[in-house]
Amino acid sequence: MSVQHDVMRTLAEARPARLDPGHDARRVDPSDIMSHSRAAVAGGAHRRTRRWALAVGVPAVAAAAVFVGVGGFDEASRTASREEGTHADGRTGTTNTDRPPTSSRELFLAAADRNLAAAATGGRYWALKAEHGEARTKGPANRPYDIMIRRYTEEWQPVRAGDATVVAGQYLGAAPITDADKAAWQADGAPTRWTESAPGMDPVVIDAAAEPKYARPIQDATREATYPLGGATVTVAQLAALPTDPAALKTALLALFRQQGVTEPDDYALFWTGAHLVSDLPVPTQLRAASYRMLADVTGVTLLGPATDQHGRAGVAVGYTRTGDEGRRSQTRLIIDPKTGQALAQESWDVAAQKLTGYTLILTAIFTDETPPTDLPTRPARQ
Repeated sequence: MSVQHDVMRTLAEARPARLDPGHDARRVDPSDIMSHSRAAVAGGAHRRTRRWALAVGVPAVAAAAVFVGVGGFDEASRTASREEGTHADGRTGTTNTDRPPTSSRELFLAAADRNLAAAATGGRYWALKAEHGEARTKGPANRPYDIMIRRYTEEWQPVRAGDATVVAGQYLGAAPITDADKAAWQADGAPTRWTESAPGMDPVVIDAAAEPKYARPIQDATREATYPLGGATVTVAQLAALPTDPAALKTALLALFRQQGVTEPDDYALFWTGAHLVSDLPVPTQLRAASYRMLADVTGVTLLGPATDQHGRAGVAVGYTRTGDEGRRSQTRLIIDPKTGQALAQESWDVAAQKLTGYTLILTAIFTDETPPTDLPTRPARQ
């Protein structure tokens, strides 16, 4: 078996289940967009047990011309606090990002202005670095506790032909979340490994200990990079072709939802799709700003106020609360730095229990001339 084939097979096994053919993309749970779901099992023979997989799901190389003119955040935009901009209602003027926003609409419009004011940057790679967390309930029925499983991923998509796509990642381990969880975990004997099963899947082993960072170069000229959007998978060219007028963008996304058979309420689907457009997709600056302005008019979004993400970065949070199957209320949150217009994190919460159930931190989402890591092992450590 060739090295390239082995790498592609490993990536296929790590692909999020929601992207697999036949997966029902019409139903979207908040945890699906906050953190990668457990890897689906491919056909054929499998190990009896499998480690918790880093769900990277990275596509292959995209056409170079598509990336030209896509912007990012420069250092000046991170430190500036006032900027001229054009608002969604056509007004022009100064946005004061020193004053806390009084509504979700105001926050989104300020973020749109900041993106338009930021200098566009280019680069050899689109680099997306993120940390993902997914909560799991463990322990005996009379004393359950929650653990957070964390993993780090990097995706390096080349702009020019001939450069390899590089996937890097690290399993960061698992640990009790709150002090109460830690006490219940200690009462359970302080286990350092958990095993869970699901119908049609091999048992999955969750280790408390972290594993070394790794990288995998992938080069497959026959495949084009694709990204999940609105229940579909789209190319970078299709992303770049989306309208940069907020109303037209909303119309285009609603048409996509209808085409894909999305059954979630329109406002909720617009919120989680818009959250991806502003946070972790390689889109032009004008489209990112239009996405923020579209979000400003989405019904049901609530300003939650000042918040810090899982790395302690300060921002302002907005949320959308929905009632899912069996009456369970969940809240999808987006944390934004109003001074830069940068989306810092996406989170999902159990409203009744007031518990964080999953998150994605956006650490880097920019075009850069930096090069991917080359001095890392080519696969995660195994025991």
